[in-house]
Amino acid sequence: MDAKSTDGDDVESQKKNSAPNPRTRPPTSPRGPTGGMLRKLMLLTARDMDTDQSNYLLTIIKDVISGTILGVVFLMILIFLDYRNIVQLGSARAFRRAAFELMTDPETVKTIEESIDVKFVPVDVYKSMDEEIKRNQDKIKDNTSLAKHEADLKVKLEEIAAVKVEATMWKAKGDAILGLDKWCGGCKAGWGNCQMRVVYLRDTYHSSEIESKVNIMKEGKCLIA
Repeated sequence: MDAKSTDGDDVESQKKNSAPNPRTRPPTSPRGPTGGMLRKLMLLTARDMDTDQSNYLLTIIKDVISGTILGVVFLMILIFLDYRNIVQLGSARAFRRAAFELMTDPETVKTIEESIDVKFVPVDVYKSMDEEIKRNQDKIKDNTSLAKHEADLKVKLEEIAAVKVEATMWKAKGDAILGLDKWCGGCKAGWGNCQMRVVYLRDTYHSSEIESKVNIMKEGKCLIA
C-alpha cells in the first residue's frame, strides 16, 4: 500500500512538473532570417488587404470604364475589318448601315450643325468652294492687273491736274478781257448782295452768270474800286 501510494504521488508530481505554465506565451514565429521574412510578408499582405478594401469601389469603376473602352475599340475593329471584307459579319454590316443612315438623316445633320455651330456641305460643293478660293488667292498674288490700273489712274490724275491748271489760266484771261477780274460779288448795289442778284437773274430769267455780271458791271455797280 505504501509503495503504490508512493508511485502514484511520483506520477502526479511528474505530470504537474511537465504541464506548461499558463502564464508563459509560446513563441508565435520562428527565430532567424526565415522567420523575419515571413513576418514581413504577413504584414505586407495585411496592409494590401486593407488598401484593397478601401479602394474597392474605385477599382470597380476603373474596370467598368476600361472594359467599355476596350469593347468599343473591339467593335470598331470588327466594323473596319468587315468594311474591308476581311471578315464577314452580318451584325457589323447592319450596325454600319444603321449608323450611316442615322448620320445622313437631315434632322440628325441639322441637330449636329446647330450643336457645334458648323455647316455641312456636299463634297462637290466643298471642292468648288475650295477651287474658287484658290483662284481668288492666285489673283491676289498676281497683282499685275492691279499695278496696271494704278498706273493708269496716276496718268489720268496728272492729266486732270494739267487741265485744271490750263482752265484756271484761261478763266483768268477771260475775266481780264471781260473785266470780271474787277467783280466784287460781296458789295451792296441797291438790291442787296451782288452775287445774290446774279443768282436771282439766273433763276428768274435763266440768264448766264457771266452775262449777268457783265450787265451789272456796265451799270457801274459791283466794281472793285
